[in-house]
Amino acid sequence: MSRIASTSSPSLAAAASRASRARLAASSTRPAAPTPLLHQRTAVRSLRSSHTAASSASSRPVLHVSDTFTQQSATSNRTFASAASHTVDSDIVIVGAGVVGLGLACDLVASGAVGKPAAHAAAPITIVEASDLARLRSWTADRAAYLASHPSTSSSNTLDWENRVISLTADNLAWLRRIGVYPYLVEHRLRPVSAMRVWDSLSGALLDFDSADLEPGAASQISAMVEISNLQQAMLRFLEQGPGKDAVSVQDGVKVDGILPGSKVEAGSAVGEKDPWPVVGLSSGKGVRARLLVGADGPNSPVRRYAGIGDYGWAYNRKGLVGTLRCHAAEAGEPPVGYTAYQRFLPSGTIAFLPLSDSSASMVWTLEPQVAAALTMLHRDTAGSSHEPLARLVDAAFRLPWAHIERLFERVVAYTNHALPEGVRRDWSWLSAEIPDEAQWVERALGEPLPESSTGDVPPKIASLDAKSVASFPLNLKHADAYLGASLNGASPLPSGVLAGAMAAVGLAPQGAGQGAGRGRTVLVGDAAHTIHPLAGQGLNLGIADVRSLSATLRRAMQAGQDVGSYNALKPYARERYWENQKMLSAVDHLHWLYAGVPVPLAQQADGGRRQRSVDGLVKSAAKEVVGRGVVWARSTGLEVINELGFVKNAFMRQAGSTSRQTRSLHSSHRPRAGARQVVQIRMHSSGTGPLASDAYTGIQNGDAATTSTPSLASLTPSQRRALQDMLRVDHSGEIAANTIYQGQADMFGALGDKTNRDMAVEMWQTEKKHLDVMRALLRQHNVRPSLLLPLWSVAGRVLGGATALLGPRSAMACTEAVESVIGEHYDDQLKELATILEQEEKAHPSLPLLSDIIREFRDDELEHLDTAVEHESQQAAGHALLSAVIAAGCRGAIWVASRV
Repeated sequence: MSRIASTSSPSLAAAASRASRARLAASSTRPAAPTPLLHQRTAVRSLRSSHTAASSASSRPVLHVSDTFTQQSATSNRTFASAASHTVDSDIVIVGAGVVGLGLACDLVASGAVGKPAAHAAAPITIVEASDLARLRSWTADRAAYLASHPSTSSSNTLDWENRVISLTADNLAWLRRIGVYPYLVEHRLRPVSAMRVWDSLSGALLDFDSADLEPGAASQISAMVEISNLQQAMLRFLEQGPGKDAVSVQDGVKVDGILPGSKVEAGSAVGEKDPWPVVGLSSGKGVRARLLVGADGPNSPVRRYAGIGDYGWAYNRKGLVGTLRCHAAEAGEPPVGYTAYQRFLPSGTIAFLPLSDSSASMVWTLEPQVAAALTMLHRDTAGSSHEPLARLVDAAFRLPWAHIERLFERVVAYTNHALPEGVRRDWSWLSAEIPDEAQWVERALGEPLPESSTGDVPPKIASLDAKSVASFPLNLKHADAYLGASLNGASPLPSGVLAGAMAAVGLAPQGAGQGAGRGRTVLVGDAAHTIHPLAGQGLNLGIADVRSLSATLRRAMQAGQDVGSYNALKPYARERYWENQKMLSAVDHLHWLYAGVPVPLAQQADGGRRQRSVDGLVKSAAKEVVGRGVVWARSTGLEVINELGFVKNAFMRQAGSTSRQTRSLHSSHRPRAGARQVVQIRMHSSGTGPLASDAYTGIQNGDAATTSTPSLASLTPSQRRALQDMLRVDHSGEIAANTIYQGQADMFGALGDKTNRDMAVEMWQTEKKHLDVMRALLRQHNVRPSLLLPLWSVAGRVLGGATALLGPRSAMACTEAVESVIGEHYDDQLKELATILEQEEKAHPSLPLLSDIIREFRDDELEHLDTAVEHESQQAAGHALLSAVIAAGCRGAIWVASRV
C-alpha cells in the first residue's frame, strides 16, 4: 500500500520529471488516444512535488499518516493548552458532520482511497461535529419501533416528517448507489418526483416538466424528496458500521475551540513551518492535527475564518417558511398527493409544494420577514384546531390572484401587530371565514371557478400542518472569496490589489479576494463555500457536487503521489467548482429578482395602486407601470415559448439531475471513462531533439503531398467534414488571439520598463508566431475560410494581454494559465475527433496524420506556457479564481463562436 508522499526538494522533483520524460520517449511515441489535459497537468505537477510518485504509487493507493510525519509529530509544539495532553495526527480532518462532511468521507472510503490504518495508528479521516449524533444513530430503529407498535398504520400517514428535506437530484441519487450508501437509507421515506409544474401568478404562464418526455435511457425521475436526517443517518451508519468502520473516526458532541497553524521544535524553540499542518483544538481537551483541513461547517465556518477566506453576498430581505403539509384524504374528494412538485411565483417570492407521501408534502414559502413572522404566530395560535387558517392560506397561495393574497397578508400582519391585553388570546376565526369569502368573491369577479386539484393544475388541498414543523429562516446569497486558503497568499498590493478592489466595487469579485493572509492546507465545501436561494432546490445538491469533485481531486493527487494538502494538489477542485457554483448562484439570484424585484402592475395590487400613486406621483407611477407590465409580458412570453420547446425543457431536467457536465463526466463511476488511457502520460517538450511535425509547413523540411495537396475526404460523413473545417477555423482564430495576447503583454511590460517579463512574453510570442504561420498554411491547403470575426479576436487579445500586464506579472500569468488551459483541453478534444476520422479513412490522405501530429505538438507547446505561468505564481494573482474563470469562460465562448462564424 502506498502512502501520501511528503514534498521533496526541487532537485529531486526535477530529476524525477526528467527520468519520467525519458522513459516516455523511449516507450511511446504516439498514443492511440490523447490523455485528458487534467491527467497531464496532474502528472507534471506531481513529479515536481514528490520524488516517490514514480516508484511507490499503486493502482489503488491507500491514504494514511506517513511514518515520517508521525515521528516528527512526537516532538511538535502543542498549539493549544487544552490539547497539550493529547494531540493526534490525521490526514484529513473534516469539520462538520452534515450531509456534505459525511458524504466526503463516504466517497473517499468507497473509492478505495482510504484504507485501514496500521496498528495503533490514528484513523486517516477524522470528522468533528459539535452536535450529539445519538439521534441519528437511532433514527432508523426509532422509526422501525414506531411501525412495530402501530401495525395497522403507515408511517407515511402518521409518523411526523421532518421539515428539513431536500429534492435530491437523480444524478446525486445514483451517486449514493455507486458509493454504497443507498442501502442504508430508509427507502420507504423517499418520494420520487417525476413531474413539476411552475407558473407565474401574475400572468398564468407556466412550464410543465415530465420525466417521461426525456429520451430513452434517461432517468425515470427528476429528483427524489428525502429528509436530510435520513441521508445523514445512512452515511453515518456506512462509516461506523460499514466499510468506513476502521478508516474514519467520528467525534461528535465536541466543539472546535480554535484552529492554529502547527509548528516544529528546533534547538529548543518553536519555529513556524512554511506549510504548517492546522491544529484543531477541541472542547474535549484533545486536539487533532490535519494534513488537510476541510471546512464542511456551514455558513459561519470556523475553518473559513482560520483560512483567512472572506465572503461576499447580500440578504434578500426574505424568509423561507417551511412546514409539513397534511392533505385531505380521498373521502374529502381530493386526489392523492402523487409525484408532481408544484411551484408558483408570487411577487413576494415562490411557494413550493414538494411531495413526501400519498398524503403528505413539504412546503417552502418565500415571504417578507413581517409576513413570515405573522404566519408563524398564526400557526402557533391555531395548530390542531378543526380548521387551521394557515392551511387555508396555503391553499389560497396556489389558487387566488395576487391582489387577494396581498390583501390577506396585510390583514394578518395588521392583526398580529395589534396589541392585546395581557392574558387574552388572539381569535383567528375571522380568517377561517375570510378565505372562503375571498375565493367566492374572486369566482364572481372572474366569472369562472378557481383551479381545482382534480385537474392537476394545483396541488391537493391542505387539511393541516404538523404542529412542530413550521419554522422560518433568513434567505441570503454568499460566496467565499476562494475555496482554498492558499489561494489568498502572496497577492501583490499593486496593481493587482486595485483589480480586486475595482471588481469588488462593481460586484464582479468578492470583497477581500487575493489580499493575502491566507492559510494553506484548507479547503471549503458546501455551505461553508456558498449559500444559495432555495427556489431552485440546488443548495445541498451543489454541496454534494463539491464533495464529488473534491474526492476525485484527492484520488488523483494520491495516485500521482502528491501531498493532498498542497495547493497544487487541491487546485483542480477549486477551478472546477468555483465557476460552476458561481453560475448557479448568479442564475438563481437573477431569477429571484426577476419575480420579486419587479413592480407589480397597478391593477394587480391589493388596493388597485392607490397607495403607489399617492407615494410616487403620477409620472413615477406611470414609469413603474410600464416597467412592470413590460417585464411581466417578457418573462411570461419566455415561459410559454420554453414550454413549447421540448428539447429545452429536457435540457433543464437533465441539468436538474446533474449539476454540471464536468461533474457528470468526472464522477460517472469510479472506473476510468471508456476509451480513456489508464496510464498517466508525461508530455515531452515540443522543442526536443529531432524534426517537429510543424516543420513540414515552415520550410525547414521539403514539402510533399502531405502539405501541398488537398484531401478529398469523400469517405467522411458531412458532419465529419464540417468538424474538420471548424477545427482549422477555430485553431486559426485561437492562434490569432494568442499572438495578440502575448504581443499586448510584451508591449505593456516594455512600456513599464519590466524587461524580464517582457522577454518572457516575447519568448512565448515567438512560439505562437510559428503556430499561426502553420495554421495559415493549413487553411489554404484545405480550402477553409477563416473566421469572419478575426478583427474582434485581434483587438480582444491585445486588450486582454495589455490589461493583465498592466495589473502586474501575476495577473498576466493568471491570464496565460487560463487561456492555455482552455486551448490545451480544446486540442485534446480535436485529437480525439481526428482519431475517429483516421479510423474511418481506409487510406487516409497524408495530411490528416500530419495534422494530428501538429495539433499534438501545439498542445504540448501550450502546456509548456501553462507550466511557465504556474511556476511564476499565476495562482497568487488577486482574485485568481474569478479572474481565471472569467477568462476561461470567454475563451470557450470564443471557440464556440469561431466554429460557426
